[in-house]
Amino acid sequence: MIRKLLLLFSFVPFLTHGQKEANIWYFGENAGINFETNPPSSITNGALNTLEGCSSFSDTNGKILFYSDGITVWDKNHSIMRYSNGNLANDLKGNPSSSQSGMIIPKPKSNSIYYLFTVDDGPAYDLNGNIIEPGQGFNVYTIDMSLNSGLGELVDENGSGTYFKSLSNGHQVNWTEKVAAVRGTECNTFWIVSSTNTQFYAYKITETGIDLSPVISNVSIPLYRRGYLKLSPDGKKLAIANQGNNQSVLFSFDNATGKVSNDGQLLNSFNDGEPYGVEFSRNSQKLYISSTSSFTNDINFPSIYKLFQYDLSNSNIPASKRLIHEQNGFRGALQLGPDGKIYATIPQTYSTPAGFATHLDVIENPDSNADDIIFTIDAVDLNGKKSTQGLPPFISSLLLPIEIKDKETGLTINDENLKLCIGDSKIISPDPVIGKNVFYKWTFDNGTTTSILSNSLQLSLNSLTQNDAGKYRLTVSHTDNCGNFIEKEGLFNIEIYQATIASQPYDINFCDLDNDGFNTFDLQTEITPQVLNGQSNTIFEVVYFLNPTDANNNTNALANEYTNQTAFSNQTIYARIHNISAPNACYDIKTFNLSVTRKPIIKTPKNYEVCDDLNNGGDTDGFYNNFLLSTKDSENLGLLDPNL
Repeated sequence: MIRKLLLLFSFVPFLTHGQKEANIWYFGENAGINFETNPPSSITNGALNTLEGCSSFSDTNGKILFYSDGITVWDKNHSIMRYSNGNLANDLKGNPSSSQSGMIIPKPKSNSIYYLFTVDDGPAYDLNGNIIEPGQGFNVYTIDMSLNSGLGELVDENGSGTYFKSLSNGHQVNWTEKVAAVRGTECNTFWIVSSTNTQFYAYKITETGIDLSPVISNVSIPLYRRGYLKLSPDGKKLAIANQGNNQSVLFSFDNATGKVSNDGQLLNSFNDGEPYGVEFSRNSQKLYISSTSSFTNDINFPSIYKLFQYDLSNSNIPASKRLIHEQNGFRGALQLGPDGKIYATIPQTYSTPAGFATHLDVIENPDSNADDIIFTIDAVDLNGKKSTQGLPPFISSLLLPIEIKDKETGLTINDENLKLCIGDSKIISPDPVIGKNVFYKWTFDNGTTTSILSNSLQLSLNSLTQNDAGKYRLTVSHTDNCGNFIEKEGLFNIEIYQATIASQPYDINFCDLDNDGFNTFDLQTEITPQVLNGQSNTIFEVVYFLNPTDANNNTNALANEYTNQTAFSNQTIYARIHNISAPNACYDIKTFNLSVTRKPIIKTPKNYEVCDDLNNGGDTDGFYNNFLLSTKDSENLGLLDPNL
């Protein structure tokens, strides 16, 4: 039964922002995925074919607007977009061999203007190592989606006479292949960041356009050309992969000023391989770095791919390094999706098609600690298309969700599978939303139909049945303090399992015949049938523990053949019955006593002799009726405990 509370508001949206701008990815060898489904589904109509760099951007409904490899821009119909002078936009100054050849940012407070930033792959050299072409560096193009019947055109926005602006400040030779973006703290602002080999350049984007005076941050750790650059979704950290010297580096970033602090922490060691992919978890508390052991273009001589996690809440971040996954594989990008998972491309070679990846792998729960991480190999089938080294980067703050929490535990349940029991009740609520005209919509998908459950702040689920199993979606829309209409979504799944009740087993009192004080008990044979009491052992299992904490947490279970740990002991055993499919959701616990006692060895007492006469209560008839046998107890017991 669903309890519904209704809170309705009216509003007129001015500008919409949400997670769906990152719904469509185009990458690799004509590959793509669509996050409108969960898990994302493959799309095969892309025109892009790139070894590395790529970028894409969708509208607020999750429909693709355009995408690029850094040289060519394709519109939503997969045709090459044009400049406003009619020429094809296939000569941009990025390069598909650049790690991050492009980044797309919408102009604040505009419904039609987008900026496409490009970085190329560096200078061209002759056989003697002399530079014959300095490289194109960092550039930006303006795209107006209101033109060409909504297909867009590249325009000279400021009438400068060219269709691009150079942002390299004369540093094209030593410009890196890195670019990242995040929302600023001021209303309607973004920061886009790229770098030379010694400096970070941060450009501020406002409703008036791009501020061409960059914030320049000097750092003492060299920044190498190849590898990814990412900003954390909360705008507080910046991480880079320095492929070339086997280093990845973490800096502090200020999304109020665009400044990068010169506090770089070296994360990788030489034995970790050459870092390439970088990504933060959605809560900005975990950082992931991928690496490769060497360059390879021969599938018969593979390199080694490694994936590491760093805990940014740890006081010693470099020491928190944990290896999450290792396999044969070349370098590959990591990219946070709108579903909160991190997607990985792991090709086997640089440019040999036989070594490209036919699937994407995924970190299912990147906010979790390393020991709990689930890494799924071949999670997304690309349906005959192939992934190479790159995945499209996005403004990291676009991927911040509305946080959905279990009100009882306080845990965030975004993108989680909640395993609950028949009859359970649960209250789900989001974090508070700051703004005006806040509207909540909870919808439920049972696999065949989708229905609106509630237009309220929190969702109350009572007396759950199998009919309540399915996907739940919260859509929150509001007008933020900057006057923008914001719409965000959060998802979670509920699985419903049969509940169980443990029956009380009998105590076990064992007489130890060999008197060594120990015995091995077959708990599954002696106790389990009593606890199950007719419940199916194919649905439920019984597990045994020595203390209530382990019993509740389902940790440190006893072996089936359990031997008491102390001679001649009397201890409490905790019998836990749970649903095999949902052991931490549907369970019950009962206790019983297990005691091991000595084999009694009776001592022979002295004869009990009395005279049948009047002085001893007798009557001289030869029969005596007043024997007190209990007076011989202490002689019979000897050293045995009379209480056992």
